[in-house]
Amino acid sequence: MRTTKILRAAVGGAAVVAVALAVPGAVHYRTETTAVAVPMQSVIGRDGAGTLLSVKAIENLDPVLASVSGRADRITYRSRSLPGRDIVVSGALFTPKGTAPRGGWPVVSWYHGSTGIIDQCAPSTVLNKDGKVDLYGYGGFVAQLLKAGYAVAATDYEGLGSDGEHPYIVADSEGRGGIDAVRAAIQAEPNLSKSYFNVGHSQGGQGAIAAGEMAQTYGQGLDFRGTVGLAPVTNVGQAYGYGYPANTDRGFYLLALYGLKTVHPELRFDQYLGSQALDLLPKVTQECTAEIWTDFSANFGDKLNDWQFAPQDAVAALKIQDWLDRESVPRGKTPGGMLLLQGTEDPSIKKAVTYQAVRNARAAGTSADFRLYPGKDHYSVLTPRSEGGAGDDVIDWLNKHVRK
Repeated sequence: MRTTKILRAAVGGAAVVAVALAVPGAVHYRTETTAVAVPMQSVIGRDGAGTLLSVKAIENLDPVLASVSGRADRITYRSRSLPGRDIVVSGALFTPKGTAPRGGWPVVSWYHGSTGIIDQCAPSTVLNKDGKVDLYGYGGFVAQLLKAGYAVAATDYEGLGSDGEHPYIVADSEGRGGIDAVRAAIQAEPNLSKSYFNVGHSQGGQGAIAAGEMAQTYGQGLDFRGTVGLAPVTNVGQAYGYGYPANTDRGFYLLALYGLKTVHPELRFDQYLGSQALDLLPKVTQECTAEIWTDFSANFGDKLNDWQFAPQDAVAALKIQDWLDRESVPRGKTPGGMLLLQGTEDPSIKKAVTYQAVRNARAAGTSADFRLYPGKDHYSVLTPRSEGGAGDDVIDWLNKHVRK
């Protein structure tokens, strides 16, 4: 899906951005064309990474998000694939209601958890059961950020909602998409600060940590303040059972295979799946994660044995172990602080694994903290303090570090 409606012309070292934004029923209303002078070159990355391409108001926004959003737009922007190709990535931009503070609203680059690998699963466009855009169920958490005075740039990731394949669970691809979403958001909204945080959940926690490690290289020109990961995927090999789905979710193993193939094209599916599982593989390119979980984890649990979802020989097993480990984070020092949060009842991400990630970050020189939430699972950890979740602690941590 592309809606390229931005015209650019150099005007005194800045850019004129003409955007058609009036969409009935959406949160963000403006006249049909609005010219905004933005100092583009100060935020655009190397080779044009982060260049804003289009802005379109989001129709049918979920009421929870609509109640706290000053503007809510779907954006597209330029980014760079890991092989160095110029690509288009989509995402969403939200600003709080009211007047921006002096210096502009600080930005949270939001990294979503697993949604799937096809365009229909892009959080900026997928509709919930009520026909509303709620960022694939993350609207409540993002609303907490907006209420606290943070603008949100929410990348869909490379290949979700735009041309090309989605490099699922490939950390640096996710990180680049999030950094460039911040660049594009600043061009779209003149009341944004260059100060930003990376905040992510599950798959997005991995991307947020990777992006923090790139803040002084790929993210040069922005003001990075820190990373927050909620139930983050850190030890990727462990999370995906090193290719043996008896220890992990079968559907997510299939997604991981697709993601790894984007950076390891020599990967052959028949080396990692039995013949019965191979016959079912196309369903992963037709559905989002909720349906994939139902199909592969719930319905086929008793019909297919575990070896249908595993490397078929020792050589393949060794290869996938190495490939998965390469995507584990953290891998080095992150400028700015780091906060990782975990529920005690999370069936997907083990608290010991997340705590080890904190220890690894500290060993690399990162100022990293760990917090545990009794009774909370993989998703309920995102709820506010009144419900026992981490939401308010995330806000408190952001407020502390945005003032540094």
